[in-house]
Amino acid sequence: MRCWALLWFAIFLPATAFAQLQPFAATYSATLDLLIDLPVEARRTLTRSPSGVWYFSSEAKSAFASQSESSTLALEPHGWAPKNYKFARSVFGRKRQISISFDPERKSITTVAKQEPWTQPYEQGVQDKLSYQLQLREDLMAGKSDLSYRIADGGKIKTYRFVRSGRETLTTPAGTFECERLQLQRSADQQQTILWMAPELDYLTVRLLRIDQSGREHFLNLKAVEREE
Repeated sequence: MRCWALLWFAIFLPATAFAQLQPFAATYSATLDLLIDLPVEARRTLTRSPSGVWYFSSEAKSAFASQSESSTLALEPHGWAPKNYKFARSVFGRKRQISISFDPERKSITTVAKQEPWTQPYEQGVQDKLSYQLQLREDLMAGKSDLSYRIADGGKIKTYRFVRSGRETLTTPAGTFECERLQLQRSADQQQTILWMAPELDYLTVRLLRIDQSGREHFLNLKAVEREE
């Protein structure tokens, strides 16, 4: 049976309830941040293979551009563990691709961009730019106060820290929800990123707003999400 609800970050339950984790397919109205903002429909999906491998993807498309991200993950006792991450963007036919491989046994992270690989040391608990979103949701559901994540990004490991900043009721095409507002803090980052997540829906994200250094606003607003029961 399938039902409609809301989601930006995928569903994650504590280690004692892994079997209840639900795949989903969500759609959002959004803007794709290029030289100009292009209105797009964004789609995010979380699926699980019969072998237990998880796949989390995000896609946004317009007539002139497209952007996609995907993460292959394992759900381990300590949380989400990314294995491979891929990013692709095409703008008026010009393409950019990045891939990141995580190898905890060899204690290495390998990034490939423009067909050139480089390796950096692996950190326990390191995330990619999609997988940390799953871990954030888990931590919110668990009531954790420390919402900091180490993210492999551009050949470096960066720290993303989220701070709770109150509650607010928002209305979206999917309905009206009381949300917890979170603000992303990154060192040396001049842009502002705010998330609204609904506790009543296990901290599904209802809206995202990013304000860049020039003051331009870029958004993502939930339209609907389909979950497997």
